[in-house]
Amino acid sequence: MEKVNISEHIGKTFQHYRQKNNLTQNQVAELTGLEPRHISQIERGLSKGSIDTLLKLCDAYHITTDIILYDLLSENTRNEISIYDEKFKQLSKRDKDTILTLIDYFLSK
Repeated sequence: MEKVNISEHIGKTFQHYRQKNNLTQNQVAELTGLEPRHISQIERGLSKGSIDTLLKLCDAYHITTDIILYDLLSENTRNEISIYDEKFKQLSKRDKDTILTLIDYFLSK
């Protein structure tokens, strides 16, 4: 499997969502309080940015952080998640709550 450059991946993903929202880097700078130069560096994979910056950009593009990181998962992992997600959606609310309670229990150990 090819190793992914995380900074480049995150930058390209942010660029995609900026363009999808028909925003310029200057407009994003106004929305986020970031410098346009910094946004450019992030999009080119030259700067990672802080978690605060990640959250500001996600907010500006109306996306969640998992969208930025999702493609970093292998295709097999994404397929497994998709299968489990579909199965989970078919359960009753009571069964979903029970499963989530069990997960919380095991995570707290």
